[in-house]
Amino acid sequence: MAAKPEITGLLILTALVMIPPALTLLVACDWIKSKLVRTSRRRYLLRAALIADVILVLCAADAWLIEPRMLTVTRISAVSPKIASQTGNLKIVHISDVHFVRRTPLTERILRTIQDEKPDLLFVTGDIQQIGRYDRAQFRDFLSRLCAIAPSFGVTGYDDGPVLDRASGGKLRIMDNASSPAVIRGTEISLWGVRAGGSRNGRGFLSIALVHSPDDIAAAVESGADWCFAGHTHGGQVRLPFWGAIVTAACTGKRYEYGRYRIGRTEAFVTRGIGLEPRPAPQVRFLCPPEIVVLTLTNQNPGRE
Repeated sequence: MAAKPEITGLLILTALVMIPPALTLLVACDWIKSKLVRTSRRRYLLRAALIADVILVLCAADAWLIEPRMLTVTRISAVSPKIASQTGNLKIVHISDVHFVRRTPLTERILRTIQDEKPDLLFVTGDIQQIGRYDRAQFRDFLSRLCAIAPSFGVTGYDDGPVLDRASGGKLRIMDNASSPAVIRGTEISLWGVRAGGSRNGRGFLSIALVHSPDDIAAAVESGADWCFAGHTHGGQVRLPFWGAIVTAACTGKRYEYGRYRIGRTEAFVTRGIGLEPRPAPQVRFLCPPEIVVLTLTNQNPGRE
């Protein structure tokens, strides 16, 4: 069931979409009236209807044809005393919700962009392939190439862990019910999925939780994670200025719809992901282009990015 803010968002979106046809209907009525009773037409109505119709067409073209094929890189940085001095910058790339169907120019840009970033770690937080409809051979090629870029860790959404393991050639470590240590140039890291249970913080190592849905951020906070990475919401996939996501499909609603959050001592980032929800969901993105997140951690202030 949609939360009240999501219902409100849907009503706002519906009202905005209905403005152009409503104005067009008023213009038609005004034209009929001018013919029947010989009154002058209200030209301002025609101008308003034309402007509204043009805006609607441009927004629809952007949502269907342009934004879903874009790729943006969101860079964030933070200082952590748990980063060893000899580590320098620890770079993490986070992607989610690829919803892979087949090889496209976008999937190739994803691989090139991540390769160019030269990350120390790669996180993939679920919904990697499109449910029920994807080219399996091309998916194996994409995932194996992706996970060859850097040590790769992930969690599942509706994905099947063994399928992802086979498709990646064992290069993608699934963390749903597991934890794994990692050492990057002297920095000790504990990576884990919240379903593994228990606290993962201590000994001065960097604790990172991977979850698919922001519904699990609370569990990561309770377990003392330094960082939590999530996807699932697609940032709403359709966003409105000053309002944000229309629908998030998460129990937390708009609380963790997209972006960086500080909850207690835990930093969390919910990405807007890359792909599109499977049909019959509208295959659109508006004010919400696909995203790769690049986090740079250092033990001293890196300055603004």
